[in-house]
Amino acid sequence: MAWAYTLTDPDPAVPAHEVLVVCAEASGTVSWWLHTWAATPGAVAGRHLADAAARWEYDLLGDQLPWSAWENEQEMHAEPTAWLLRHAPARLSAVGASGELLHRIGLLGLTGPDRWEDPHWPGHRY
Repeated sequence: MAWAYTLTDPDPAVPAHEVLVVCAEASGTVSWWLHTWAATPGAVAGRHLADAAARWEYDLLGDQLPWSAWENEQEMHAEPTAWLLRHAPARLSAVGASGELLHRIGLLGLTGPDRWEDPHWPGHRY
C-alpha cells in the first residue's frame, strides 16, 4: 500500500503529510490513516511526523484544518489534533524535534487564554 510505503521511505516522491491529505479526502476519514501512522515504528515515520507537525501546528492552533477539506472538516480537524496530542510527543522527542515544537503541540490540548496567552503560541503578541 502506498501509504505504508510512504511512511517508511526516507525520501518519498510526495511528502507524507500530502499523501495523508489525499488518502483522507479520498476516503472521507483521517482515522484509519493516522492509526496506520501510529502503528508504523521507526525513525523515518517519526521524521515524517515531525515534518507534518511543523507544517500543521500553526493551523491546528488556530482551530483550522491544515488543508482544505471537501467534507467532514470538523471531524477531520478534531482527529489530527487529538492524535498529535496522544502520539506525537514521544515520537517527536525520539527524532530530536525542538522543544518549541513539542511545546506548541502541547498547546493543542489547551483552550482560551491558556493557549492564546502562552508566549510560545505563534500568534502571541508582546
